[in-house]
Amino acid sequence: MVKLGFRRFVGVDGSKGMLQQAAETGLYQDLRLALLGTERLPAQTVSIVRELCHAAKPGGLICMARGDHTGTPSERYKRELEKELQLMEEGGLWSLVGIKRTERYMENPHLTNEKGGKGEQEKQYISGTVYLYKKSINPLN
Repeated sequence: MVKLGFRRFVGVDGSKGMLQQAAETGLYQDLRLALLGTERLPAQTVSIVRELCHAAKPGGLICMARGDHTGTPSERYKRELEKELQLMEEGGLWSLVGIKRTERYMENPHLTNEKGGKGEQEKQYISGTVYLYKKSINPLN
């Protein structure tokens, strides 16, 4: 992306470990610990997703990824995130470029299977979704 002229990269993740890995790449100018969706940032009135959109230049791309973790909080989080994404699209802030599902989004640290009966561990994965949006040239909000 740097070769295409992108110069400012902001990373947001709900995991300190992932932010540590991102910091080690040297690519990001700003890294923030937060869950995407309608969660509010401290002392601010916009959602993190809206802040990502606001931080992008007109016509810029915003890429977000979400793992399909199990349980009610994850299902609620997915609903709230996708509702916010849709509201922003309907509000003219951005347009959807694409959504890509992947079955091997990340290793599941809670599940492993014995491989071949020799005590080897076979990795298990969590599926996930990657969302790509393009910020409007003349956003309404």
